[in-house]
Amino acid sequence: MVMTVVFAGCSVIDEDLSDCDEAERLDYDLHLITNLSIELQKEFDKKADANLLKALRNYLSPVFTDYGHDLDLSFYEVQGDDARLHHEQHRMDANEMSYALFMPHRQYRHLASANVDGNGVVTLEGSDFCRTAAFLQPRSDTVRTHQTGLFSARKRLEVTKGAGQTQYIHLYIANCAAGLVLDTSEATLKDLKVLATGFASGFNIGDSTFVYSDHPQMVVADKVDTGSDSRQCFCTVNFPSPEPSAAHTRTVTETEAPFLSPDASEALWQFRVYATLSDGKVTESVLGVKTPLRAGQLEIIRAKMYSNGALEPDGANVGVSVTLDWKEAGQYDVPM
Repeated sequence: MVMTVVFAGCSVIDEDLSDCDEAERLDYDLHLITNLSIELQKEFDKKADANLLKALRNYLSPVFTDYGHDLDLSFYEVQGDDARLHHEQHRMDANEMSYALFMPHRQYRHLASANVDGNGVVTLEGSDFCRTAAFLQPRSDTVRTHQTGLFSARKRLEVTKGAGQTQYIHLYIANCAAGLVLDTSEATLKDLKVLATGFASGFNIGDSTFVYSDHPQMVVADKVDTGSDSRQCFCTVNFPSPEPSAAHTRTVTETEAPFLSPDASEALWQFRVYATLSDGKVTESVLGVKTPLRAGQLEIIRAKMYSNGALEPDGANVGVSVTLDWKEAGQYDVPM
């Protein structure tokens, strides 16, 4: 999405714009770190997994998109208590837009965010001050999957008299997606629930860092309709996992370079699968993933389910812990 914003530099804050002169132009370029088609093609053979590829593409298209809906622009003082000096909100519903802002000449710290409305989980909080502006999930043990891709940008800029300058600002995605593909052909199931955990609960926009907790929330995975009862797919959209070298904070990846990272020695995030068998017994399988899940990335995990509900993952980067007869029949419940 490319949005052109025209700055009309002005030496006064009130409505008297008589001192305004040559407009200053600021070009926005909302840019995804990853390409959904490339991410999917890395994971699937088109002939063997055509239906699954199509199902995941349909599910994730609203997240990995270049289409902007809501836009929030905030401009803060550079010195002092970094309070907000100017704020605008716009409804775009487009991939390109131009409009003018009238602001006094000075230096600013600028933060922008897009596609928060409709996310269903995350809200923009603390934006009266640059240091507290953040995407935050609610304080609860369990959350739903994000419904939109969240984008943000931060930059120092100066509106100067008669400069006629053009600045390009890139908005990067702050969340990511995890998919679990299960071969359930050997199991007879009454129910199947999937959750994921180990991810950040928020994102500080001003310094581009994620917020982690010692007790990460559970994300309830959505079932993706693949058209097959024997190959089931579940997906979550959430904030990233920790990196192997930093357990509690990490700067967002703002690059177009490939996602290359060594696996950690221990699991960084998990899928938790609860299979209710035909006799009512529940099997819990915990899949621990050692590969970090980064902003803008899609990670697909595959596993085979046996008749007792236990999972065997496909890949050396995924470990598994299985508990048979996890709860008595009729007492199993996953909070929504």
